[in-house]
Amino acid sequence: MLPQKATSKKWREMAELTEISRFDATTNFKLDRVWSEFEDVSVEHEFQRYQRVAHHAALVRTLVFCSLFYVAFAITDAGALGYSHTTFVLFLARCLVALTCAVCLRAAREYHNSIPALRAAASVVEAVGFAVFMLITWLRLGGMSVHEMSMCIMLIVAYNFIPNKLFYALCINVVATVAFIAISSASRMLDPSALLTSSMLLLFTNALGYVTARRHNRLARDEFCQHALLRNLSVRDYLTSCFNRRYLTDVLFNAELQRARKTRSTLAVVLCDIDLFKQINDNYGHPAGDAVIRTFSALLLAHTRHDVDSVIRYGGEEFVLLLPRTDIAGATVLAERMRQAFELAVSKAWDGREIRATASFGVVVVDCARDAERATEDSVIGAADAQLYRAKNSGRNQVCANALPVATDQDAGQGMIAVV
Repeated sequence: MLPQKATSKKWREMAELTEISRFDATTNFKLDRVWSEFEDVSVEHEFQRYQRVAHHAALVRTLVFCSLFYVAFAITDAGALGYSHTTFVLFLARCLVALTCAVCLRAAREYHNSIPALRAAASVVEAVGFAVFMLITWLRLGGMSVHEMSMCIMLIVAYNFIPNKLFYALCINVVATVAFIAISSASRMLDPSALLTSSMLLLFTNALGYVTARRHNRLARDEFCQHALLRNLSVRDYLTSCFNRRYLTDVLFNAELQRARKTRSTLAVVLCDIDLFKQINDNYGHPAGDAVIRTFSALLLAHTRHDVDSVIRYGGEEFVLLLPRTDIAGATVLAERMRQAFELAVSKAWDGREIRATASFGVVVVDCARDAERATEDSVIGAADAQLYRAKNSGRNQVCANALPVATDQDAGQGMIAVV
């Protein structure tokens, strides 16, 4: 058995792949013009989830570097001011930055899955770092040119190396820039022309930092779009746009079962099959058979909940439906509704002939509050397949249902819904 930490990591990876794979060509991947973030809030949220591991690692590296940078440069205070009371005050201020970095590192490690927590840690470090730098600038007025160069470096770091929301970074950096210009003006260490040059340089640095950060946002999201679309192509069936069987086995079934176990809810599985499909191919041709499959799959997708339920093309004309948080009654009613809708649906052959077909459904439900430990993909699909064959053997165009585990044949028979 895998350790609990490894199991949790595997579960998170499967869940993330499940969410990314739900994106398709119709998803709104458009970016806004100001911040280069996704206009669709749900897509932006999934991007942040997808990037949070990289953001966490970048934040840890930056915070360690910032703490060492601030403390190490205390030697410059001693060189400029000697060993005085002011030097000691500045040393304590630099230690405050290092302490803030340490606290934020602990918070980032504790809440590494929380995007708001990572952004809050980044914002706090930026705010405290700039505040301490303003104090250093005020108490060491003699080196304004050096402070100006340091300020430009800090602005670039805050924009491009500390992973934060661009809006937050812009607000903090603009406030810090205004404060630095105010200190420079109040100190009277620069003549008006030098002060104007310094102000223009800082404004240019802010503009450059914003543009580069915005470009980085765009590139990262473009990469996410390509990854999502390629992932979608690898897990979707070309003919029906449903998920394929490999994705069901590799990711989807285990992800849904783990989610149901975690929430102690039910997971309904429906296995359905188009009746006498070989006769359709023989009588109308294989292109007509493909048309019937597309009609059936579109009906299944239309009757299931978007971003909740999953429709998988399991075989040629066989489909599997995963219905989270659905009991046996709800799954049976849904299957019956789809059966009736498909019975009334009409498909067109290549020569214009109308094709009508029926389908049979086998329904099982796993109650993860009771018997989830015995449930596997093979056992659940096998039980659904048994219900499907009962529907086929009873005359087709029927829904047969039962909850897992199947106790007796008599209990199983109570779950059959016959169509007159």
